[in-house]
Amino acid sequence: MDNSFIALGLMSGTSLDGIDASIIKSDGENNLDIIDNKYFNYPEEFKKRLSSFILNINNRTDVEENISTYKSLERDLTLYHSKISKKIISENNLNIQLIGFHGQTIIHKPKDGYSIQMGDANLLSQELKEKVIYNFRANDIKNNGEGAPLTPVYHKLLINKFKINNPTLILNIGGISNYTYCFNDTLAAKDIGPGNVLMDGYLKKTKGIDYDKNGDIALSGNINKDIINQFYEHEFYNVQQKHSFDRNEFDFSFVKGLEFQDAVATLTYFTALIISNNIKKKFENQNEIEIILCGGGRKNITLVNHLKDLMKYKIYQIDDFKIDGDFIESQAFAYLSIRSYLKKLISFPSTTNVKSPVTGGEIKINY
Repeated sequence: MDNSFIALGLMSGTSLDGIDASIIKSDGENNLDIIDNKYFNYPEEFKKRLSSFILNINNRTDVEENISTYKSLERDLTLYHSKISKKIISENNLNIQLIGFHGQTIIHKPKDGYSIQMGDANLLSQELKEKVIYNFRANDIKNNGEGAPLTPVYHKLLINKFKINNPTLILNIGGISNYTYCFNDTLAAKDIGPGNVLMDGYLKKTKGIDYDKNGDIALSGNINKDIINQFYEHEFYNVQQKHSFDRNEFDFSFVKGLEFQDAVATLTYFTALIISNNIKKKFENQNEIEIILCGGGRKNITLVNHLKDLMKYKIYQIDDFKIDGDFIESQAFAYLSIRSYLKKLISFPSTTNVKSPVTGGEIKINY
């Protein structure tokens, strides 16, 4: 008897560039069949509106005071999610049973008891005539967790599928970097520092460029180690005490005054230094760890080469295992929607600091 569900996962990350969509078939446990992945690029005008809104939001009150702008953006964002969903569903001619809708993180403040993901599940359900699971972080935060990272339970499934026997770290370099550590029965995870947020933020502000393709700009510049040492000492980048981040916590102003290429080179090296130092501190007694990279940052060759130089561990791309590293999070939210629907656990004390393991997500049926 097949207890599997066909689920569509939707993810819009902190880079604000667009929507990842993935269809998987799974029982919410060990079975996994990845059926299709698709990407939708936000129109430039929408990206600018969304980015500008998020930059001006520092707390929940700011959202409430700008609720009409929020609602307008939310409607557009949801309709873009609907558009890519209709496309990927029709191309695969499948009967989708569940949709995992992450939405767009506007602000993440678990210590204050909230994390706001923009997205109208009611409208999406109405548009697609499907069951939508959303608001994945709320129950975790309600139980004293950080509401992030939520992908580890899916990462564990992938690691089991890869049949790796050594302790394994999946390092996801998105806007913010996080890792999942998996070995035998141990599953642990946390945010580890900036990912693309410093580099991309600087490029957007100074040149209107979305990202440094392959890390070519960084490669052409000189790293200013003096500025790095000065800033590293004075900032909060020893993230051992911190479990999850909001993108607004990261500030690239310390490279002000440097030549453009040198600033990008410095931010890229700085990012690699923080990630590697925090991983080394956490796993200083283990030499056999294998690191698998996923997320957009894995394509920044300069960043990856810095990581390889700074850490003694074996580093692979997740694509080496025949998995497209661009869609891990959208696949994860498809998987989480199935686990949520079946009331299975999605977060754990070792992954989000929640008091005890909990399920999460709410279901919306509007058709």
